Amino acid sequence: MATQTRGTKRSSMLTFRRRLLLVRLLLRTPMSSTELINNIQEELGSDGYPPAAASALKHDLDALKIEYGCRIVFDRSTGRYVLEDLGKLALLDLPDHCMEAMAFLEASFPSGLALAEHANIREFSPASQ
Repeated sequence: MATQTRGTKRSSMLTFRRRLLLVRLLLRTPMSSTELINNIQEELGSDGYPPAAASALKHDLDALKIEYGCRIVFDRSTGRYVLEDLGKLALLDLPDHCMEAMAFLEASFPSGLALAEHANIREFSPASQ
């Protein structure tokens, strides 16, 4: 079994956390890409989006649609993204410390691990919903 490097695990955890934050923001209200990027940057600081933030945001939104079946649409009349359906993502609007715990669990128990306890954690994770 291949082992993950520390950088890859950290990067994966940050991406997961960033995507959860996007869902949390869009659960509250529709937002423009600039508003989403600014909120993510404010929340995550230097761990937020890279210099090509608009491209990374599009990638995150596409991943949420593909991985979780979220329906996120762009309303041209308002210039904002709207979360119309969470799809398979069973996620509540959790406080920050819970979001961090979920990101930690997701990064710590990747799929493909053989221990039964890991499967139980994966089952609880939003990615399995």
